Amino acid sequence: MAFKAIYGDLPDTDVKADYREAVKFGTFRIGKEALYLPAFPTGAEYLPLAALDSAWIQKSTISPKGCCGGQFPVFVLRVRYGNELYQNLTLDKEQDANRALALIKERRPELPGAPEGKNIGSSIL
Repeated sequence: MAFKAIYGDLPDTDVKADYREAVKFGTFRIGKEALYLPAFPTGAEYLPLAALDSAWIQKSTISPKGCCGGQFPVFVLRVRYGNELYQNLTLDKEQDANRALALIKERRPELPGAPEGKNIGSSIL
């Protein structure tokens, strides 16, 4: 499996071992050192937890049939890095989103929530 950094790097970390031990949430994983996202065709991209500027959860909705169908509630774990870059990770259940955020905060307790002055919608945490 190939690994590629989205931003920053993990020079002193065995990325494969961290990935294997990471907790899986839907399509992404949270390890001790990085957040892992699937990459095409096989492999993963990673974002070092040390590179994160903030993390929070937002309520949102998706429309499975486009604009005219019903909407389903989802929870988006948003992480900010590089001062103005964002990664949005969508989860179906609020408890999974809260657990993912708690795991990130456990590894980075000083990490702030939503950036001030940003229009972020309704934030859960």
